Amino acid sequence: MITNCAPCPRCGKLVSVNNLSSISDTLNNMLRKLRIECTLCGQTELLRGNFDDHINQECPNVRVSCPAMNNKCPWIGQRNDLKNHISTCVFHQPPLVVAEIAAATKLSTKDLLSKQPISFEEKSYYEECKEYYHITGKPLISIAEEVFDNNIELKSSSLKIGIDEECNQFDLQSFLTQFCNKLHINIDDIVVKQIQVGSSILEAEIPDKLGSNDKQLRLKMIYQSITDKLQEEFGKMKIFFLFMGPIKSLFKIQKYRTEIKLNPQYNRIYDRDYNYWEGPLHDGRDRGNKPYYCPIGWKRCSLYVTDKFYEKFKGWCICYHGTKFSNGLSILLSGLKPAGIKVYGDGIYATPSVNYASHPRYSEIMPIDSSHQKTFFKSGKYLQFILECRVHPNNIKQTDKETLSVKDGTTIDSNIKNEDIEWVIDDRNKTIVDFNDPDSSIICTGLLIRVTDNHPGLLPQSQWWFNSHLCDYKKCCALGIDLDSLEGQRQHENKCNIIYE
Repeated sequence: MITNCAPCPRCGKLVSVNNLSSISDTLNNMLRKLRIECTLCGQTELLRGNFDDHINQECPNVRVSCPAMNNKCPWIGQRNDLKNHISTCVFHQPPLVVAEIAAATKLSTKDLLSKQPISFEEKSYYEECKEYYHITGKPLISIAEEVFDNNIELKSSSLKIGIDEECNQFDLQSFLTQFCNKLHINIDDIVVKQIQVGSSILEAEIPDKLGSNDKQLRLKMIYQSITDKLQEEFGKMKIFFLFMGPIKSLFKIQKYRTEIKLNPQYNRIYDRDYNYWEGPLHDGRDRGNKPYYCPIGWKRCSLYVTDKFYEKFKGWCICYHGTKFSNGLSILLSGLKPAGIKVYGDGIYATPSVNYASHPRYSEIMPIDSSHQKTFFKSGKYLQFILECRVHPNNIKQTDKETLSVKDGTTIDSNIKNEDIEWVIDDRNKTIVDFNDPDSSIICTGLLIRVTDNHPGLLPQSQWWFNSHLCDYKKCCALGIDLDSLEGQRQHENKCNIIYE
């Protein structure tokens, strides 16, 4: 008698599950990279390996419970109806109650002003955060890695909020009411400790009545609830900076940030008329066991990381990490998150190929505002950023093939095989890896910039894009232009030039 069996979907023969063997890691990775469609919402081009994340976090048609289910709210419905339900849910904390609590507490900016001056490191950091805010219209959001480490007891759970407004004009009570409403938290869930002068730098804490685990959970919930839309709303509130976690961790970030400076001595332009070499570079410097090829077409703004750089980082390999326009400064200011799409497992994904990193899936193509074209970039119309990094060979957990569904026979980079173009860097089980920390598993040594007078998809070295995954979905491929329009220019053989000066 056969027990614990099921029919084979192909031939119908009964097969005992006890006789089945696990698939290989190679086959499993191939299956995870398959593009599938969600039958609930119809979204296509989903990676099979990330389908659970889509169902659990994004799919609008999945049935979910009300967040107030613990308060005995019986509602269950589609995710896209949840927001409307919450607005009328009698079990959910309504904004009116938050406003009433705020009115009762009579919070005053004047009573909480601190006379302690802001340190040089803090001031420099906040000024850079303001630049980020003024460019993107969003605050820089940062969270301490300890918040995600369940093995660490969180003794301090702070919120530090930078508001681009002078203290004598800052209405604390009104601000907190609006801030808490947007996060769906009670105003008495945080305790304001002080407000630093200059721009209003508000420091608050999760109250001690909550245990360490509850504090961590509260900060995680706040962090995970901050969507792109909410960041835009925070921007309208003049919030230029928001940090969550122990204040000591923020001081550490600020300290490392002030130590990272531009290092113009090592700025480079990589092209035939500037700095150029063919094949692996052999200049006597030890860059580990991976060859370093000329990143043709890019201009490097070098960063000063630490004294005696070549002694400390002898044997570290060069790699690249493509980034969105708004994320470039954010990564340098607050750290690099490990990959969200983990085709080859946990870690930070990088590549030895600057050409691979330039794909719009990784490096956003940003149209340059017409008012800035001649002032800053001459005739430049498009801009891309890529981070130049160093990693020790021992921290490269895995090298593997491309993950952009490139058609057979297509060459991404003539120097590097498609099968070896993805690197997975050990993140040492950290939720956020601090790029600014010289003791990290990966460090940032420069920002590569490419400015072009037309869309970079028209460059000869970009033609492989059209034999890979390329789409109009902005959260996937940040093309900066309609794909059909780009295809039309390509068919008309429109040209593109790189601008260096």
